Amino acid sequence: MPNIFFGRTKGGVMEFDEHESEHLKVVRAEEGQKIEVTDGNGIIYKVILRSIGKKKSYGDIIEAHRAEVPPKNLLKVYIGSSSWERLKLAVEKAVELGADEIIVYKGEKSKRDYTKKRKKLEIVIRDSSKQCRRILFPRLRISSSVRNAVDYENAELLTLDQDGIRIEELKISADKSYAIVVGPESGFSDTEREFLKGKSSFVSLGKRILRFETAAIAMISILAFTMKKL
Repeated sequence: MPNIFFGRTKGGVMEFDEHESEHLKVVRAEEGQKIEVTDGNGIIYKVILRSIGKKKSYGDIIEAHRAEVPPKNLLKVYIGSSSWERLKLAVEKAVELGADEIIVYKGEKSKRDYTKKRKKLEIVIRDSSKQCRRILFPRLRISSSVRNAVDYENAELLTLDQDGIRIEELKISADKSYAIVVGPESGFSDTEREFLKGKSSFVSLGKRILRFETAAIAMISILAFTMKKL
């Protein structure tokens, strides 16, 4: 699979940070080599590598064109803070399946807090986007609570819950924006459930009790297919 890299433009120069410089070394890129780079905002650049360093690398931009534009209808997913490996998997798959915005919130039952871990989550989104060649990266938000996270949400909110309506009863439209709310691995508190009942529709994916990351991946897949995000 052809490699794509992430960089930030400074005039006619492309700058690569330490994480990206390591990627260049792993794939054995060489100075003078032409590579493809994205800025995460929908633009693809053709770049000639000038130097590869330990902390920073640089290249000269020779071409640029817009490859992706922001969609009219958005697919968002709110994920409760959970153990790192399971949260990471949910975020990776949300990126691959076409989520336009990923919001990680600290639930009342969350045992982990990522409000000061933005960089760590950004790297996951970056690497997942590069792997599946998403040129327009999903937006990331981090919130201290589910209430703060969804309070002003304009999209149709769908909370995944075993006691909700069956997924087949939900009428999904490709002309609407949707926001999925998934609890952390310990579930919602009673207070959170009452709040979400007044803000969203509760939806069940079936008779089995799914892990939060499995439920998130399943629901994103269903919406992404209907909304033509895949």
